[in-house]
Amino acid sequence: MRVAIIDDEKEIRDSLSEYMRRFAVDSGVKLEISTFPSGDALLADYRMVWDILMFDIDMPGTNGMDTAKQIRNKDKDVTILFITNVAQYAIDGYGIDAVDYILKPINYYEFSMKFHRAVAKAAQSREHAIMLDTVEGTRRIRINKVEYVEVLGHYIYVHTQNREFKARGNMKEWEEELKCFGFSRVHKSYLVNMAMVEAIQGKELTVGSHTVPLSRNYRDSFMQDYMKYYRGE
Repeated sequence: MRVAIIDDEKEIRDSLSEYMRRFAVDSGVKLEISTFPSGDALLADYRMVWDILMFDIDMPGTNGMDTAKQIRNKDKDVTILFITNVAQYAIDGYGIDAVDYILKPINYYEFSMKFHRAVAKAAQSREHAIMLDTVEGTRRIRINKVEYVEVLGHYIYVHTQNREFKARGNMKEWEEELKCFGFSRVHKSYLVNMAMVEAIQGKELTVGSHTVPLSRNYRDSFMQDYMKYYRGE
């Protein structure tokens, strides 16, 4: 699980990093820890790869609350936890779906309780997401946002409700990885999310707002998958 600590005080960053390493040993949760000295530093290098972000609220430049708001506009799933001197400052955090806040000075007992909640929430989001190495960098994509996957040349195109992502890979690997999430092969070049299928019309499927070909070679297996999916088998 990837965690970022954003605090302008090095002492706090070091202390939280040590607490996380201790938490990892106590809980058995593997953590990959990164630190940033400011909200602006995180924003300049933000990628949708983090599971948990821990923000100090009161920082020079873009403060923790405003940084978190900007991040939330890009990343709806990352788990956010605030660090603050004054509890009142953290109330606004619930408006951006922060899981909790930790009051300074920080002790390990309080940290472990609050961080455990953050890990549990992050794990729930992560369970239904995939990490995709796109040509633009690594992205975390929610499974329920994916409409279909298409192979074209040497690239895979993952089509979501909002946009498409281009990555290297092959259809066989994607078929194996996504089968357990309710995806079915419908063509040598297409893999669809059965939850997104709106209509089946002859040699075509309506998937979300798109039309996808249904190959004769895959029609029978797709129909079997489709019926099982909707029977909850």
